[in-house]
Amino acid sequence: MATASIGVPTMGGVQSSIMNYAVGIGAGLLYNVISGFTGSGLIGGALSASITGAAVRGVAGEMVAVSSGFAVGQSGFEALGLGAMFGAKTNGSDADLPAIELIGGP
Repeated sequence: MATASIGVPTMGGVQSSIMNYAVGIGAGLLYNVISGFTGSGLIGGALSASITGAAVRGVAGEMVAVSSGFAVGQSGFEALGLGAMFGAKTNGSDADLPAIELIGGP
């Protein structure tokens, strides 16, 4: 079993974390640019994640692709374009209404 430890931050560790943060920002921006061309549906999202994951080298690129797919899967079947199939969550019979009514709302 892997263990994690918490210790005093080192300058090398801080520098590495900042570089990883910058890679994440760059990957997110690249993903947004690519998804402008491919769209954000199931196929467009997969293409955007694949192209961004290939552009970002190494483990970080793999993380981009996995986390993008995870976000789609976490949203459920509706994000896959399958609507209310297979028991996807809806707001009852009035699917266009918000799940939570705001105070003073309609």
